[in-house]
Parts: sequence; C-alpha cells; structure tokens
Amino acid sequence: MNLFFWMLLNLAVPIAGPLFTLALVAPAYGWRVSWRLIAASVKDGQLFWCAIGLCAAAIYEAVAALEQGSRETSLLALGIVGFCGLAFVGSMVVTSSLLKAWHDGSGTTKGHAQREHADGAFSRVAIGASIAMTWLVALLFAFLHMHLNHFF
Repeated sequence: MNLFFWMLLNLAVPIAGPLFTLALVAPAYGWRVSWRLIAASVKDGQLFWCAIGLCAAAIYEAVAALEQGSRETSLLALGIVGFCGLAFVGSMVVTSSLLKAWHDGSGTTKGHAQREHADGAFSRVAIGASIAMTWLVALLFAFLHMHLNHFF
C-alpha cells in the first residue's frame, strides 16, 4: 500500500471522517447547526478516543516490526513506550473531562436553570487539547510508519 492510501485509511478516515459526516448536515439544517454538532462531537475531549485508537495502531505496528526482526529495536521500544504513555495520558484526560462534565451537569447542587447552562457549555481547553493530541499522535504514527517502510 502506498503512503497516500495508508495515510488516508489510517489518519484521515478516523480523524476527519466523522467531522466531515457531520458537516453534511449543513445543506439541510444550515452551517450553524452543523458547527454545533461538530463542536458537540468533540466537547469535553471526546477526540481523545481517536488519539487513543491511533496510539493502539502505532503500538501494533511497532510490535509487528519487532516480531519481523527489525534492527531498530531501540527506536521501536521508545515508540511503544511513548505511544503507551500518550494513550494513558489521553485516557486520563478524557476521563477527568467527562467526569467534570457529568458532575457539572448532574444538578446535585445546582438549580434547573444552572444545570441547563452547564450542559450546553463547551470546554475550550478540552477541545483544543484533544485536537492537538490527536494531531501529535497522527504525525508521530505517520513518522513511525514512514521510518519502518523506508519512505524517508
């Protein structure tokens, strides 16, 4: 498989595919609704799940290269540890973001009007961090793949 199709299937489809699908709502309901749906799909850091999946795929590719007898053992070991660390950080952040969103919206100490406002709020930090981490993991995964397949 050439590099373009590998990047399309392994990076573009899981990252941009769901967002592109939500953008298809725009002709029927308008861009305002479409952008709200896109924002709601990544609110509270849900894009971290994509980053965690990409980490798992990168770990699998590194382990497969080790099993095939690659001479890049130190790089592959560093890649495995690094991607495991990124996946762990991503899972911790998404868990804490979701717990915070649940706690803010649970209404245990808030009135009904405050709860509705909390449910509709988006965490800009969680959205930005999830986008940044997903792109970082995607770039590192692409570099690992290119290095293992001698595309440099």
